Amino acid sequence: MSNQDNILEIIDIEKQFFGVQVLKKINFQLRRGEILGLVGENGAGKSTMMNVIGGIYQRDNGKMLINGATYAPQTSKDATDNGIAFIHQELNLFTNLSISENMFIEEFPKNTWRNIDFRYMHNKASQALKDYGLSELSPKTIIKNLPMGTRQIVEIIKSLMKKAKIMIFDEPTTSLSAPEKEKLFQTINDLRDSGISIIFISHILEDVMYLCDRVTVLRDGEIIGSRENKDLCVNEIITMMVGRELNNLYPEFEHTVSTDVALELKDISRNHKVQDISFTLHKGEILGLYGIIGAGRTELAKCIFGIDKIDSGEIFIRGRKVDRLSPEKSIAEGIAFVTEDRRHEGLFMPKSVSLNSTIVNLKNILSKFGVINRTSERISTREMVDNLRIKVSDVNKLPVANLSGGNQQKVVFGKWVMNNPSIFILDEPTKGVDVGAKYEIYSIIGDMTKNGAAVLVISSEMEELIGIADRILVMKKGRLSGEVMKKDFTQEKIGSMAL
Repeated sequence: MSNQDNILEIIDIEKQFFGVQVLKKINFQLRRGEILGLVGENGAGKSTMMNVIGGIYQRDNGKMLINGATYAPQTSKDATDNGIAFIHQELNLFTNLSISENMFIEEFPKNTWRNIDFRYMHNKASQALKDYGLSELSPKTIIKNLPMGTRQIVEIIKSLMKKAKIMIFDEPTTSLSAPEKEKLFQTINDLRDSGISIIFISHILEDVMYLCDRVTVLRDGEIIGSRENKDLCVNEIITMMVGRELNNLYPEFEHTVSTDVALELKDISRNHKVQDISFTLHKGEILGLYGIIGAGRTELAKCIFGIDKIDSGEIFIRGRKVDRLSPEKSIAEGIAFVTEDRRHEGLFMPKSVSLNSTIVNLKNILSKFGVINRTSERISTREMVDNLRIKVSDVNKLPVANLSGGNQQKVVFGKWVMNNPSIFILDEPTKGVDVGAKYEIYSIIGDMTKNGAAVLVISSEMEELIGIADRILVMKKGRLSGEVMKKDFTQEKIGSMAL
């Protein structure tokens, strides 16, 4: 018998891939007009469960109910028709089209002459934007010209125009600035107050605690428990997620910062986005780089690695000036670069974990005849997968696109670790990674510095940098605005420099 307070009920859902049981008799409920937090480690089954709800995957066993009636979607359109909308981390908007075109992309309205009725589209989109506080926007605005936070609101409005009653947010804050996140949270609260039910998936547990009414925890394909938010704390959620207590989110690093300089930048500038940047990075040091979105951090990292050419300035590696850096030359110099955009810049998504993990380290697994030594490839990949606890059923056949976002990020990280770099540039290295995996990545960073590697960590999580860095540089509008030593770390000091 269905509970009338529940809009969605998941009952004994099971799903397996390639003989591996991914979902094991999943049971949970989403109440009417609530925000339910869904958390779990990478590979716990969150994405698979959402894809079953969304009609992307078909369940093997179990059933689902919407408003007490059987719900058995065969396609994503079935989910939409039943009032379910997804707001993904990578938004489903066509960036080369206008707001109104995106809002009607599934079915363009036609006029009497059977042509697309652009006037109707613009009028409806304009009214929708006005209703949700974006009246200053023209419906003809091209999506790529909008900041990420506004794009997210546009996608929410698009879902509401389709009469969505259940909205599922999957890691919605990873690319947002603090003001954008605040506006998104206000929007989500407004949605709940209007009677819409929300599933909020996030690795940022502080956001879950701040926003959600209840929290459901998945671990290894099973529901560990659902609790009212008021009865929980972050440490309890972590214990439920990882199956053990993590008394410290950041490991203690036993490393010594050398006086030897591994990397030095002098007056680096590029396209007004990076202006007159100078600093040194020492062997054995973890140097943090903080700044709000648009400060120029990623642009600087790409200049150091040679992806983007500098307009002026000098780069020294281990005291030697290096001209015309390129990714190939950087790799040869022992520099590694973990990009924040794993899908487009960090991975070959259709290819296997094995290929992705060994592509940088290819020279070390070639036989003397220039052919890949499959035994070496297999051993190297397995070592990386085990060290980073990457959840994958087949490293040689399964496309990396089939992994959860967090496991994809660990593959990006691991492929560079396998190359034993002496200088490591990490741009948002724990983006979309659960708390247990973050600890493992931090530990590996610590081990690398213990062996003399120099690490530059770029992060929009100030707490992360305070937890692991020896020194923090702050960027604002393309320039360095300050430097803070470990003994002086405070959020207020770092934040004031960034703003």
